[in-house]
Amino acid sequence: MAYPMAAVGLERGRIDLRSNALGILFLFLTVATLLTRQLVTPDLMNMLANYSSEGGAFYEKFHLATYATVGLLLVILASRPLALARGDVALFRSLVRYAAVMGGLVAYFVLIGRLSATGFLIETYLAAVLAAILLLVQNEQTRRIAATAMLCVLIASAIVAIGEVILQRRLMPFTEGEPVFRATGLSSHPLVLGAHCALAIGFVPLTRWPLWVKIVAMFVLFIGCVAASARVALMASALEILALILFLRWPNLPPRRELQAKLVVLFFTLLLGAALAVLLLSVGLLSRFSSVVDTNSMARVQIYEVFHYVTWKDFLLGMNVADLLQIVNEKVGLELIESAIVYFVLLMGLPMSIVFALIVIGYVACILKGTAAAARIGALIFLMIDMTNNALATKTVDILLLTVLVVGLRNTRQTASAPARAPRPAGRVTADYRSLPAGRPG
Repeated sequence: MAYPMAAVGLERGRIDLRSNALGILFLFLTVATLLTRQLVTPDLMNMLANYSSEGGAFYEKFHLATYATVGLLLVILASRPLALARGDVALFRSLVRYAAVMGGLVAYFVLIGRLSATGFLIETYLAAVLAAILLLVQNEQTRRIAATAMLCVLIASAIVAIGEVILQRRLMPFTEGEPVFRATGLSSHPLVLGAHCALAIGFVPLTRWPLWVKIVAMFVLFIGCVAASARVALMASALEILALILFLRWPNLPPRRELQAKLVVLFFTLLLGAALAVLLLSVGLLSRFSSVVDTNSMARVQIYEVFHYVTWKDFLLGMNVADLLQIVNEKVGLELIESAIVYFVLLMGLPMSIVFALIVIGYVACILKGTAAAARIGALIFLMIDMTNNALATKTVDILLLTVLVVGLRNTRQTASAPARAPRPAGRVTADYRSLPAGRPG
């Protein structure tokens, strides 16, 4: 049946309008969901439910944004056909496999009665994989907007932290006692703030901002590490900035001129860095560097004494987190398990913890495959910082943040589109041209 051209155009306009409206709606919902996960810290969640505290129902142990991510992903998949760019198909398949593997791990720990392990597995790792899938089923512009929004929040968190140091007051709830005031910004802990600032520094070069905006943003994030008094994150951030200067390609410059320009910039960066360090020391913002060995740093070493108080069965098969925490409190004399390695080994058992580590390493390598050098530098620095504490073994937004920034700021070389028409044979084109009336353009 033939349709009038006006009717066909009207129908196409309706389809495009509906598709664009859904795309804009899903964009706002995606950004809102991710920002909720980023800004609603565990302490804020504990005001609503027993999220990270003892007791409470099983469903209270999951973040509001986790429920929203699952629901939004199902709605998007059910409301329109899945169209992926050719470069995203392999990543999508890998993410689905990792989601299935993470779900299998959760089911395993449920079956053996170790529900305490399911909380951080779902909140820290499975939620990150689902967030990656949520971004991937939408267009590249949506992904970039969502990642840029989270990056802007990290920069805003550093600005808030600087203000907190000046006013000596925190904005977000913080229950731990500290001998020296340490800012938290929009995060849950000074160490979290420092790690997030270091992560953001690596991804600022991937934005489409003007050069001067990128420089200012990286400087603010570095000062945010100073405000957090996070020593490892601060030193790692300094190395990260030097690595970005040395290893990132500078376009429109031949190799020799590029090397010369990098050396000049490196020299002035070191010079300004030395002057900044003297200034920060003079105002007392680097006071925690006066003693590298203190209670906090020794706790990360002392925690390994827990292996003296567990059995070989616990070491190989794992143990309940409540029993582990009791040994740490009573035998080792520490309040918290300040080591992701200790937590993984004694909660899961050595063999299962090795399997889990390989899964996480494979996942990170999967999302980083084909990304820019800045993303790889930022991710490596960030994971190294998190390995110095228990961030990877508790309910944190860290892996989700890394995932969103990597997936959102990656460049897709080929966008999804309708199948292209098959090329017409040259002879057929020539015959059609000859059949046109004289004087009429083809």
